[in-house]
Amino acid sequence: MSIRTELFLAWKYFKPKRSAVSIITLISVIGVALGVAVLIVVLAVMTGFSSKMREKLLDTTSHAQIRSKYHGYVIPNPEPIIQMVKEAGGEAMPVVISPVLMQKDDAFIPKVIIGLDLKKDKPDKLKLQEFISAGSGELKRGSIIMSYLIARNLRVGLGQKILLHSPSNLAKLVKRGKNGKLEVAKNLEMYLPNEYEISGISNFNKYDFDRDFLFMHIDDACELLDLDLGVASAIYVWVPDPFNMGTFMQRMKNELAISAPNTFIESWKEINGRLLGVLQVEKNMQFFLLIFIVLVAAFSITNTLITTVIQKTKEIGLLKAMGASSGTIMRIFILQGFFVGLIGTAAGMVLGSLVVEYRMLILRTLRAVTGQEIFPAEMYYFNELPAQIIMTDLVWIALISVILCTFGGVIPAFRAAKLDPSRALRYE
Repeated sequence: MSIRTELFLAWKYFKPKRSAVSIITLISVIGVALGVAVLIVVLAVMTGFSSKMREKLLDTTSHAQIRSKYHGYVIPNPEPIIQMVKEAGGEAMPVVISPVLMQKDDAFIPKVIIGLDLKKDKPDKLKLQEFISAGSGELKRGSIIMSYLIARNLRVGLGQKILLHSPSNLAKLVKRGKNGKLEVAKNLEMYLPNEYEISGISNFNKYDFDRDFLFMHIDDACELLDLDLGVASAIYVWVPDPFNMGTFMQRMKNELAISAPNTFIESWKEINGRLLGVLQVEKNMQFFLLIFIVLVAAFSITNTLITTVIQKTKEIGLLKAMGASSGTIMRIFILQGFFVGLIGTAAGMVLGSLVVEYRMLILRTLRAVTGQEIFPAEMYYFNELPAQIIMTDLVWIALISVILCTFGGVIPAFRAAKLDPSRALRYE
């Protein structure tokens, strides 16, 4: 019997004929489709999270950072190191980063400042201007740029002034006495917080960064923190290809070990290695666990085909009596499992792609119906649910799904192949 005949019979048995078996077959197809759709949506969201996280990490920081090996220490003369970075093919910018306390009426809110000089350090690799939603992106002395989130929470806007306290200055106000108790420090100089005018509002679309960080001129940052002008708490480094910087990093580590032994360099992957590793492990685990959904659908295919074999017992007997081999019978029912897997997988890929495409509309609808925020930015750090479908993921999902469904037809096919023609023809 030719392969064309086997395909014809397999498709004939597969097509619905308004019977219980057809309904069960349809349910099996729907089960495969839903399993594949869920798998595509979850993997797309996990991939989107990883991709968006990498994108925002590169938007809100540098490709590498050079810092002092000793906690709390600064780099007193960053210029030779910056020149070293340029000779290695990179770009560098000295920055001052420190936690501060922002005062709003009687409330103190912890924030982090980033001090830099955009006029001196060109081009601006942080691309701060691209993320300014209101006001100016220039960092002038006495001015500050804050995010829309901080401005909204504090109810302040452009042109208004805010007060910032330096933790080091606050620490000087008290000391521990001989008896171990805290007391007011003696011979204190008058201390006042520094006042800055809001010149720009930023929006990096990364909740945790927008929630915590402020930008100011590097000289203002040094004065606020009582540091000498010209020092840096870190040196931001950029390279042409942030995803392939092994050679650059090795060269910089070797040169820093000789020229600046009190400093060290870390790439953005090393700094955020734990976070990126967790996202990758979680994606792999989600893929592994969700495969079981498709596996359950494959078992339902086995159940459906066993019912089909029982219903088609006489026809199987007739085929074998006409000379069809056991291998032919097996292939007919395995092909049925293949058809279920193929059609279910195709439908699932379409459904999953549509859900990914219209995910924000679905979330807004669910929010309107339930009254609950389905994707809170303060928990997931992004203003919208990221998702990205990768072709290799689709190929793997399709292959695994079709293979599992095809193997779901092996047991019924083996049972059909073992039927005795004479008994099958007498079957009632």
